[in-house]
Amino acid sequence: MCDEFACELDVITKTTLQVYFLRNVKNTEEIKNNIIAGTWKCAVIKANLILDPFLIAVAANRAVVSEKLNTLVTRTVYTEILYNLSLTKNITQSLCRFGIENNSDLLVCFLKTSDMDCGKEILSKIDGDICPLSNLKDVVDKIKIKSLYKLNDLKHDIDLVDIIVSRMVTKTFVSH
Repeated sequence: MCDEFACELDVITKTTLQVYFLRNVKNTEEIKNNIIAGTWKCAVIKANLILDPFLIAVAANRAVVSEKLNTLVTRTVYTEILYNLSLTKNITQSLCRFGIENNSDLLVCFLKTSDMDCGKEILSKIDGDICPLSNLKDVVDKIKIKSLYKLNDLKHDIDLVDIIVSRMVTKTFVSH
């Protein structure tokens, strides 16, 4: 599938991140139930809150390294991705802010290893349209993103991704 974002994560994890952008998703309740039950091994993120797939790569890299070092804050590596995207140290708030609700535009993330690659199987069960990630800009809500990352006073959007990454990775020792 050419509509994915793929990124090799930290070499010690031997993991590749795959991200797909889906629009017009009709079975969000089924997706949510399968994720909560642990049937589906993936993270589903509200597309309007992700300015660039690189943000997910940073969060996923931190999650797989934490899993490797047995230092996960959350129960699974996939919820850890959502937690790492957020500025808050509150797990429930992180999952509610970035996780699936009744949104029809979603980013679905898989962690592919030599032992596990369930992406295609899960994608086939999602009732929605896989779109190029270049279309993500059509649904991004910069006002909401700036509010979420406490950047309302920022006058320009230049380097916004860099600023968000800095805030994400410093949340463990800085209160924003």
